[in-house]
Amino acid sequence: MTPVDERLIDDIYEAAALPERWPGVLDALSRSVGAMGGMLGTRRSDHWAGYTVSPALEPYLADFVNSPRARESQATDRVIAADRAGFVTSTQLFAPADWAADPLFTIWVGPNGGSHAAATVVDAPSGDVIVCHLHRRAGSPDFQRDDIARLDAYRPHIARASLLSTRWRLERLRAATQALAAVGLPALVFGHDGRVLAANDLIQRLTRYVCWLPRERIALVDRTADDMLRAGLAGLTARDTAGVRSFPARAVGDGEAVVMHLLPTPGQAGDLFDGALGLLAVTPVSAPGAPDAALIRGLFDLSPGEARVARGIAQGLTIERIAADNGIVPATVRSQLKAVFAKTGTRRQAEVAALLAGIKPLPIAKS
Repeated sequence: MTPVDERLIDDIYEAAALPERWPGVLDALSRSVGAMGGMLGTRRSDHWAGYTVSPALEPYLADFVNSPRARESQATDRVIAADRAGFVTSTQLFAPADWAADPLFTIWVGPNGGSHAAATVVDAPSGDVIVCHLHRRAGSPDFQRDDIARLDAYRPHIARASLLSTRWRLERLRAATQALAAVGLPALVFGHDGRVLAANDLIQRLTRYVCWLPRERIALVDRTADDMLRAGLAGLTARDTAGVRSFPARAVGDGEAVVMHLLPTPGQAGDLFDGALGLLAVTPVSAPGAPDAALIRGLFDLSPGEARVARGIAQGLTIERIAADNGIVPATVRSQLKAVFAKTGTRRQAEVAALLAGIKPLPIAKS
């Protein structure tokens, strides 16, 4: 029986709950078989919904994932077609010239100095596949039988941890939309493919503004607003940090308007296993003012201290005044303000104030 590192197995299961640990796990898994690094990604239909990667292979991966040529790669399809509950090597799947010409190699692996690959796939309940790729440096020998046996020994743990991550992350998204409902905010979460991954009851009742379509998709009744929503989602897909967008949307018959707020999902870097992309929240059109701290906290996944800082900025207070009102030093406020910038997709205090102006719960009649 191939020996395994019990500490690495423990780390794999810890990464299921703490996705930020996956890069370290992939690095350790790669070292165990003499590879330079690895990637764990979710493949949905013909695109990558999310991924994490060990540090050595991080360069150029985003170039590959976001390239139109990524759809031309045969790598994942050939791993699936191999129909093996374990790892397979690039030399088993490709002739040398075909591997050297595949976009996975030309855009990502080759520029990083990689050569031979080993990969496996795990079916997810959503119909997606979870893919694990490992690569060796150019000039290194191919993966040997003992290397594949060692990787296969870890594969069941990677599979179980990946599936746990999928379920836990989706439950957190559902919980986030319900938390926003608790403070009166209709909200839903989009996936990278445009599907709605989670939605609270409040937004499901906004049928004067939102049209629910087959296959878990939506459109806005206001065509101009719908075009702005599509453009905003495209910006988030391109990882545009200016992707936080607020725009008006009218109801059926050109009726009363509301404001739609499209935001990147909190912790987007950890959205490996569900492809979560953006959160859409709905507020009334109202006079500018500072929203309630609980509402700010729920909308942007802020800590209590960060929410107080954000509300103070929305009120036009200085850093010094916010510090004095909360009994903390200005340096702490500045640190919390940096976190607010990161979570709201803004860069300046004026942008935070403009984004938060007028955000408050939407009055909705009970069904």
